[in-house]
Amino acid sequence: MTYTIQEVSKKVNVSTYSLRYYDDHGLLPTVIRDENNNRVFDDVDIEWVEIVACLRATGMPLAKIKHYIELCLEGDQTTRERYQIMVEQQRETMAQAEKIQAHLRLITKKVDHYANVLLDQKPDTLMPNKEAEKIYTQDY
Repeated sequence: MTYTIQEVSKKVNVSTYSLRYYDDHGLLPTVIRDENNNRVFDDVDIEWVEIVACLRATGMPLAKIKHYIELCLEGDQTTRERYQIMVEQQRETMAQAEKIQAHLRLITKKVDHYANVLLDQKPDTLMPNKEAEKIYTQDY
């Protein structure tokens, strides 16, 4: 099955601008053009888009993504290096997720506090202080 750039954009939630950028910079190596020079995507291209979008969303620089794609195209002899790239990105993403979880814990604590203040109709006596700071920073 083939897809237009608009269909791919909707399917994988990546802007058409980003798709064009990725293609123009060699990050979508299998995208072809039709007789009108429009990009034509297939299911393999969508897999490339998904991995590029995933790596970008987790903070990998475009140059490193391009290197990863080049390694993929070189074949099995680059499997070890590709594995190392993914292990490193996995570690970085897990660290990001831990930071987000720490942020979420503090926000949840504040939401619970405000819900109790509103429920009990009492003044808000808890302001940011050393205790809240301690809870937040110890999670890092």
